[in-house]
Amino acid sequence: MFASFCLLSSLVLAQNVRVDFNDGEFFFAEEDYEEALYAFNEVYKNGYQDNAYINYRMGVCLIDLKGRKAESIPYLEKASKNMAKTIKEGKLSEDRAPYDALLYLGNAYRINMDIEKAIANYNEFAQYIDERDVILKNYVDQQIVSCGNALVGFNNPVSFTTGNLGQVNETHTSRYNMVVSNDLQTMAFMGKNPFYNGVYVSTKENEVWGKPTNITPSIVSDGNMDVVSISPDGKIMLLAVSDEFTSNIYASRYENNRWNPAESVGRPINSKYYESSATYSPDGKSIYFTSNRKESIGGMDIFRTDLLEDSTWSEPVHLGAGVNSELNEEAPFVSPDGKRLYFSSQGHSTIGGFDVFYTELLEDGSWHEVPVNLGYPLNTTDDDFAISPTGMDKEGVSYIFAQSKKNGYDLFKFEMIGRDDTPQVVALEESVVAEEVAIVSEDVPETKPEPEVVLPPERYVLRPIYFDFDSYALSEDSKSKLDNVSLLLKKFPELKIDVIGYTDALGNFDYNQRLSVNRANTVSKYLASTGVDQGRLSVTGKSESDPVARNQTKDNRDAPDGRMLNRRAQFKVSLMEGVIIEMEEVEVPDHLKLDDNAAENMDKIVIRPVYFNFDSYALSSDSKSNLNNLASLLKKFPELKLDISGYTDARGSSDYNQNLSANRANAVSKYLASSGIDKTRFTVTGKSESDPVACNKTKDNSDSPDGRKLNRRVQFGISPMEGVTFVMEEVVVPDHLKLNA
Repeated sequence: MFASFCLLSSLVLAQNVRVDFNDGEFFFAEEDYEEALYAFNEVYKNGYQDNAYINYRMGVCLIDLKGRKAESIPYLEKASKNMAKTIKEGKLSEDRAPYDALLYLGNAYRINMDIEKAIANYNEFAQYIDERDVILKNYVDQQIVSCGNALVGFNNPVSFTTGNLGQVNETHTSRYNMVVSNDLQTMAFMGKNPFYNGVYVSTKENEVWGKPTNITPSIVSDGNMDVVSISPDGKIMLLAVSDEFTSNIYASRYENNRWNPAESVGRPINSKYYESSATYSPDGKSIYFTSNRKESIGGMDIFRTDLLEDSTWSEPVHLGAGVNSELNEEAPFVSPDGKRLYFSSQGHSTIGGFDVFYTELLEDGSWHEVPVNLGYPLNTTDDDFAISPTGMDKEGVSYIFAQSKKNGYDLFKFEMIGRDDTPQVVALEESVVAEEVAIVSEDVPETKPEPEVVLPPERYVLRPIYFDFDSYALSEDSKSKLDNVSLLLKKFPELKIDVIGYTDALGNFDYNQRLSVNRANTVSKYLASTGVDQGRLSVTGKSESDPVARNQTKDNRDAPDGRMLNRRAQFKVSLMEGVIIEMEEVEVPDHLKLDDNAAENMDKIVIRPVYFNFDSYALSSDSKSNLNNLASLLKKFPELKLDISGYTDARGSSDYNQNLSANRANAVSKYLASSGIDKTRFTVTGKSESDPVACNKTKDNSDSPDGRKLNRRVQFGISPMEGVTFVMEEVVVPDHLKLNA
């Protein structure tokens, strides 16, 4: 009997591993690297720690995730120890990595500024390149040259001036593509939402920015439109609309106090090829755009088209080899006087990845044949784009290269403030301030010579270290903060610090305890790597205890902004005579502040729906995290029973959707059972496309992808229990997608 049980357990484990592997391969092919990483990590933990193929997949995923690129190194190092020219991709039995592992490892070392190792890996990979693959050979040669450029750049950092464009309410921590008009009165950016990427706009009134407004419904975006530029007067927005195979440029105009539906700019700008970015000239009579059409000399190149007298656009002109290289160019924009073109390139004199360059317009109308690299630290060994420089990223600040009539500034920044805070007028000119560990010296009043002046103690402020969700990797901003903590420890050799790690409330307590310890350990190890004696550092993990902000809003919805503030490491410092060292207080928006009534809803437990991709019943990493919490709840309340109901959107026949809805409910049931929950506590029901929560079609009978996303779900009916209230989280449906709206 025992042998049979062991055999059955092994079969179940093997099946779960195969499901996770297939999920990982699916998401990897979709370039959804966060979901793919979660799935491959589940495989990795079940006996595949030394499998080169799984390590390769995880390394590639991590190098594509912002803030986690350095984590790819140990996985790619393992992968590079067992490689082959030909491998069976998509096969769980494969235990070798392709030679590409060396290229990705070289990129990872380069991004992490380990230049010698990067060059060694590029040179080793170069031996395996097919002689006919000229593009790949050029790319690798460029990376080796870039490493040499990087060493020069690190030793010769450029100076630059920064203008402060003002304070903007933080509506999204995951924002990108911030752009601003020439008059600095209109700005737009992209914000990542659970089911779509939204387009947001803010305008300046009385020198203060208004709260950003989501114009996604107004421009009729399905979540696949990205802002790429805004016209000099702030009245036309250019967007890239992409799918799996192509990308085209669309335009939305601001008229009658609203942004109108975006429309394709048409030919000759758009084509059967890939157009990824575009920008207007200052006079609005030319558009510069990127495309990989047949006239390109590399991959993506920059072209210009001019407005003709009949209001059509001329045939595009390739800007030539002075601008375009044999690799890719992206994100062009033109200075207000029209004499300087800024753009990003993987070629020319880059110090790694994409760098931002500019080129000057000559009297004959051509561009100078040698573009200028803006230099380090405006450019880094990672990808830097002419919209926003990677190397300047800091918490609470968004930097941009702006088309601006304000002279004398190389860079502009927005100060991001709380969602409900009131923006204040700020001066454009930046004052020089000491950041990170700040010495706060109080003014000493003038005294007459006779009394002895007693100086107040030196005062230092330590800033918290924040982490991405489910991660203990340090961002560049965190390392910068810790470098200052290291200097403080070296200045005061008797000082000791307790590093305390915290998590948000997602995940069970045991997992969060380990994660909080890992966060504290990562901070401690980094400080030790700077020369601080580890004996002066102690480490404590406090899991999800002692939050500084709400993990859920008062109406029991998820609060990502609150959870972000709780994912942190803080410091407890030993007392020293004559010195005051204190932690910077975490600034929490009013709507996320903890209060005396925060415990009132602890007896009300909210259960979240599980969502699915189109025509799929595979569980995403977010869904599995959700179900892990539900499994913990079922273990805590062993008498609790669930009715698991699966739903679909309205695509497909009724019979097909019935089977798909049942499969979705069964996938949830099986996952909970694999977590040790007795499946007799579940009933499983497939409800096909019945009982939608949102419109599958819009009022004009067009397809509604965002509505269908909300309908592809599993929900739960919960048996009542005395003393505890279980409620299903309400599905939040935008007004234009509400039923009977």
